[in-house]
Amino acid sequence: MWKDVPYVVLSILIGLALLLLHLPVQGGELSNGARASYSIDAGYTTNGTDSAIGGPDFFTTHRASLEFASEEGGTALRGSLALEDTRFLTQEIENDQSLGLDLAIGRQVTRALLLRGAFSALVANTGDDWNLGGFYIATRTESVVGEARVEAVVTAEPLTLRLGVFGGFGRYGDASFPGLALLPLKIQADTSRVGFDIAARYGFGGGLALRAGLAGEAVDVPVADRQNLGRLPASKLRGSFGLEAERGEMRLVADAGGELAWAEGASVLRPYGRLHLALPVFEALALEAELGSRVELVDALDYAGSFERSGSLALAYNFDPATRLVLSGQHTRRIGLLAPEVGSRETELALRFEQQVSESFSYRARIARLLHEDNVEHYQAAEVSLGFTGSI
Repeated sequence: MWKDVPYVVLSILIGLALLLLHLPVQGGELSNGARASYSIDAGYTTNGTDSAIGGPDFFTTHRASLEFASEEGGTALRGSLALEDTRFLTQEIENDQSLGLDLAIGRQVTRALLLRGAFSALVANTGDDWNLGGFYIATRTESVVGEARVEAVVTAEPLTLRLGVFGGFGRYGDASFPGLALLPLKIQADTSRVGFDIAARYGFGGGLALRAGLAGEAVDVPVADRQNLGRLPASKLRGSFGLEAERGEMRLVADAGGELAWAEGASVLRPYGRLHLALPVFEALALEAELGSRVELVDALDYAGSFERSGSLALAYNFDPATRLVLSGQHTRRIGLLAPEVGSRETELALRFEQQVSESFSYRARIARLLHEDNVEHYQAAEVSLGFTGSI
């Protein structure tokens, strides 16, 4: 239990040393060159497992990353490699480690044609607690997830057309059960997905434009996971229309339509919508709000998918260009795609203070409150943390 005390203390001391030395933070987006960054967040939570059995705990999250970028002759390349490690003082089962890779490339072929592609992958070792009929079991699972996307953007003012195709996968190993004499067991289904999307935008000038979109996605599941875990393949097709309005620093994006989803011979039609508003209240205060509803096929709540409705609101007060205070709230309601009696709801409120001390160093403080409710359990959590980021 106490063997991680020196680890936590050392993390805090390193962060304080970086603050005193004013060593580097991630500044703006790289256009050429490379940048190495290191960040530490240390804090306290009242619920270390984010579950009904969670207790108070201290935690630290370390993140080291290397970013690189190059722009030359109409071609832009960007990438990053990031290593993240989260540890808890007493609830060690929640310790997580991950290694992520992101790559993106774009080529301006002509003034009217832009080609771009992206690839991302994440290897993770994740600790969690598995609620098995009211009895909680500690689990640890290794996983690899990835996604690739290619798209073309054709511009013939006032019309812009974007066509994209994508694919992704999730592979999950057998879960082990630390502290229990149980054989490893697969508890999360593998998935593979492919899809496309087409989006058109017609501008009228004066910051006003109309939008239209068509998208499709199919998620497949191995036969063994269908039989052993009850997870089903599913597909969806979405159509939407919308508008954009922009005046000064105010921006409004609204889309509405429907999504038809089907699995194992059953189909459902759900509303699709997205509303995004960015509005300066006055010189130092800005508001950002978002509402949405959509079908999710990968992060499934029942055996096929989920239908999600969410809303968020953020108020940011800028004391100066380098210092700001952000108050935010988010609420998410989910129900099973084919089993709407299965549901969950989650609300999070947070207050965050950020300051960029120099071009290459920043620090932040955060206070948050989480409320969660689903068919199996209800729980809440409060968290406070302090973080530092430096880069060279």
